Amino acid sequence: SQANGVIENRHYDVREGLLKLCRGNEKTWYRYAHAMIWAERVTVLKALGMSPYRAVTGQEPLLPLDFIQATWLTTPPSRLLTHDELIVQRALEL
Repeated sequence: SQANGVIENRHYDVREGLLKLCRGNEKTWYRYAHAMIWAERVTVLKALGMSPYRAVTGQEPLLPLDFIQATWLTTPPSRLLTHDELIVQRALEL
């Protein structure tokens, strides 16, 4: 039916993305499935005006770049910290 066309188009995009990530070796699709599905979920859709992730959760996803930017915005420690202290500081900053 025509109603399934929108869903089938999204599946086609995911399939094509997986094929590109596999670089011709289709047997390795499972290695890239998680990344491809995550990318599809956090990409803003024109029809929704937001990402599917935001539509479901009500908040923007945290991406790796967000963590990197947040790291540069923090003040450096005044002394050498132990591993455990670094973990605690990092958790507090995020």
